Amino acid sequence: MTAIPRRERVASLAAARLEKTVSADAVRHNLGVLRAAAGGRRVMAVVKGDAYGFGAPDLARLLVDARVDALAVDTVAQGAELREVGIEVPILVMDVDVADNAAACARHRLMPAVATAEQVRRHGAVLRDRGGAPATVWLRTNVGFNRFGPREDEGFGAVLDALHEARDAVRPAGVFAHLSSAGRDEGETAAQADAFRARLASTRAVLGPRVVASLAATHGLLHPDALRGTDWVRPGLGLYGLLQADDRVRATPAGARLDGLRPAVSVRARVLDVVTVTRSEGFGYDRSASVAPGRRLGSVAIGFSHGLAGSAAAPRGLLRGRSCAMVGRPGMDCTQFDVTDVPGGARPGDWMTFIGPEHEGGGPARTARDLGAELGLSLYELLATLRMPVRVEDSRPRRDGIEAFED
Repeated sequence: MTAIPRRERVASLAAARLEKTVSADAVRHNLGVLRAAAGGRRVMAVVKGDAYGFGAPDLARLLVDARVDALAVDTVAQGAELREVGIEVPILVMDVDVADNAAACARHRLMPAVATAEQVRRHGAVLRDRGGAPATVWLRTNVGFNRFGPREDEGFGAVLDALHEARDAVRPAGVFAHLSSAGRDEGETAAQADAFRARLASTRAVLGPRVVASLAATHGLLHPDALRGTDWVRPGLGLYGLLQADDRVRATPAGARLDGLRPAVSVRARVLDVVTVTRSEGFGYDRSASVAPGRRLGSVAIGFSHGLAGSAAAPRGLLRGRSCAMVGRPGMDCTQFDVTDVPGGARPGDWMTFIGPEHEGGGPARTARDLGAELGLSLYELLATLRMPVRVEDSRPRRDGIEAFED
């Protein structure tokens, strides 16, 4: 009998009380919807931040099996992790990483972003020391996101000159940029797309016509200007059926629509105990919650170490079709919810749903945007804070025959 590694055993114990589930079938479906919306452009799936907290190694394998063309991460460490689990497709490191990581970037065959002449020289020096084929880099240009690289044409020209001078050690494969407001501001997005095309023309004039271009992520697919003249798209949230804005029904330039995206994520936690309030007194930290006698409170295995944080103070969970409000303040790993009106009564061991359809009771579904609005968090912030064991649910058998949890 094969022993289960300790980490998997511990993660399985954690998942018995709290879990985040990702539907592999929905992710594959969403990739197809995004491909159609891209109108023949190649797809570079973004798996930064541990695939938004869904487990980058498993999600990367899933996407590679679905024939995604490349992957994108934010850091050299994230890219190295994917190489170490056997991912072989091209991987772009979108953030400009520290000089200390340049050698590791080359060792793991990652494509770094460069935004200044110094960064170009940094990667060129590593490749000259190591020998071998030139480093493949992507030029990150700034059209308004203002996180990396010069906004002015003069500074951008200096980067192009450095790439031209370092062509024996550095090969520029593409140029990309981030849109700052693609989920909500069409005018600003169009202006940034115009600026990007001007930069692309300058790049090709210096480095040659074979340099490819990428501007649109998920929300950029809804803007014709963000796609015009580009070769790649970089979807992230859309892979999980998530959009920031209420514009999923708009047709894309390719005639496709994003209303076909399916929710791929669910989050649920166990009820650990149920307390009946017998007299008026405070509950929880600082006894700040006042609850009337006769109400029933369920202690649920989720807390601020798993995402119940933000400016708002009223997250809700579903239990047998009934919406249950949080009572008092969250704890580290346990928070109380009012379960008084749950049909049939709440019991220890019940699952309370925070995102997704209920697994029991057939009640209404809750969306990630519902929970994010209650916590005062954007979808990006919400996904980053929902740190818990992840289970990939797949109708197709896994190749290794093992179902594992990741912390």
